[in-house]
Amino acid sequence: MSTIRSISAETSAPEQSLKILRTQSLSSVVFESLEHAILNGEMEPGERINETAIAEKYGVSRGPVREACRRLEEVGLVDFIVNRGVFVKKLAFEDALEIYQIRAALFAFAGRILAQRITNEQIAQLSRLIEDMEAASERQDPDVYYARNLEFHASLMRFTGYRRLVRLYEGLNKELHVFRRRGLNEDANRRASCDEHRGIVEELKGGNPSRIARVMRTHSMAGINRTLRSMNLPAEERSRVSMAWSEEDIV
Repeated sequence: MSTIRSISAETSAPEQSLKILRTQSLSSVVFESLEHAILNGEMEPGERINETAIAEKYGVSRGPVREACRRLEEVGLVDFIVNRGVFVKKLAFEDALEIYQIRAALFAFAGRILAQRITNEQIAQLSRLIEDMEAASERQDPDVYYARNLEFHASLMRFTGYRRLVRLYEGLNKELHVFRRRGLNEDANRRASCDEHRGIVEELKGGNPSRIARVMRTHSMAGINRTLRSMNLPAEERSRVSMAWSEEDIV
């Protein structure tokens, strides 16, 4: 009997491990799908995530869906509301302003690092992304423009070689995606954004840390003003926020 129990114990451990791995794998699939839907605007802020419907869609139990939702909460994309469920995060405008300010500081810091280490090949990569954005803007394709815009900024941060800086920046961007996407829906805003991207690349070629930091900070801050123009805010509120940003000096 002891031998049977021993064999049973030995075989159950691998089975349990396989079950855990399968659950984690399924959870990752669901997480990536939901993350994509949220970041691409397929799910609106405040929208409830129906765990049962999602489980049925992917042919899984609700366990992997719950785990995926927990991961989404960790990266700031959803909120758990007691006795109500899981909802796509709805970021208050004042919170967005705070994140924009932190993001601008990180972007300026990245500029100083890039002044010392960016390569000609990396500058060429950035230039190609700008060309893609300009083409997308000309054909009125905000979805492709937004995707390339995200890639442009992510590349700048990655080229610093600072992994923690990259993670911080990515986390802030995920929280801001609704506001940033809204600000780039208009053609004039996309053209202005592209011009600023060109300015960043030109400054990177010069290698002056202070100038690069300033132009990158200015670009980051300009994003909030583009967002303001796309929102139906009272004129006084729009003016107050714009003034606060234009006067602040964090470089």
